[in-house]
Amino acid sequence: MYNKLSTQIIGTARNFVKEHHSSKNWIIRLGISFAFCLRTTFRTLVRIYKDKDYRAIVTMLFLNKKNVHQTNSLTFMDRYPTIFKACKDYFNHKTDLKILSYGCSTGEEVLTLRKYFPTGHIIGAEINKNSLAICKKLNVDENITFIYSTPKEIEKYGTFDAIFCMAVLQRKPHYIASKGITNLKKIYPFEKFEEQIIELDKLIKPGGLLIVHYTQYTLKDTKVTHKYKALEINNQKDYLSPVFDKYSNLIKDPIPQHSIFIKQH
Repeated sequence: MYNKLSTQIIGTARNFVKEHHSSKNWIIRLGISFAFCLRTTFRTLVRIYKDKDYRAIVTMLFLNKKNVHQTNSLTFMDRYPTIFKACKDYFNHKTDLKILSYGCSTGEEVLTLRKYFPTGHIIGAEINKNSLAICKKLNVDENITFIYSTPKEIEKYGTFDAIFCMAVLQRKPHYIASKGITNLKKIYPFEKFEEQIIELDKLIKPGGLLIVHYTQYTLKDTKVTHKYKALEINNQKDYLSPVFDKYSNLIKDPIPQHSIFIKQH
């Protein structure tokens, strides 16, 4: 009885909105707009309360917006085997590597890197506190460390032989594609991407690797491009989301980007 009554009330309300959303009466239009706003706010608050990951995303966007890039925490084991193998081959079984997984999400990338680099010291840095809490519950060896991702915290671990930045330096790629957005300036400007690349560059040893994969921009457009030589493997042919230039404008028919860059001596 209760469910039937609720359904009837909701149905009546929806029909009223459909009939009156273009009403000439400004009071009715204002009331409908207010109702929509109230409903959206209520749904958001309910989701924040129920969904830990969403709550963490909202918190970091509110309190740490400057350092946030990708907000999606999607990940899985051995996500980029071609890249991981190419990096392993480049280092030729070197044993004392120090590796940073920048934006490690819930830790699957770090666990994968351990398989490719069994003796390396791997740092997983993550800004999403819910994801980081999951990382810290993983059963890992003493040479794997998970940290909260801030420049100062990462700097404590010194310079790195390799930094993996995978599907991190982008924002809402599927949304942007579906909406046909041609300029990314208001959503994720090139300057934000470039600033992060410059920060990561400071942490790379000469001869080390900076791996930047699945991005809406290219390292070659940044101020530090002269310091790097691309490992001649095009690994972003499968990146089907829109790509933008240094003015944040959409590039039509973009050339596949390189992903692995060697820092020159």
